[in-house]
Amino acid sequence: MLTIDQIIAHLERTIAEDRLAGNRYGLKNAQTAAGFLMAAAQAADDKGLARRFQILAAQAANKAEELDDA
Repeated sequence: MLTIDQIIAHLERTIAEDRLAGNRYGLKNAQTAAGFLMAAAQAADDKGLARRFQILAAQAANKAEELDDA
């Protein structure tokens, strides 16, 4: 069974790999996925988990913006 911690670790790894590869599209996908999961956590009234996904979405967006500025 896939756990929340595994999903978060996968998103973190994906964000790092996409940043290194200069993959803006991948970063946007990671941002969208994290945002979707954040909304699901909010709907389940899990504020802590929603915050973790919010941070991941922001990290992906920031990394994509860094690539756009380069």
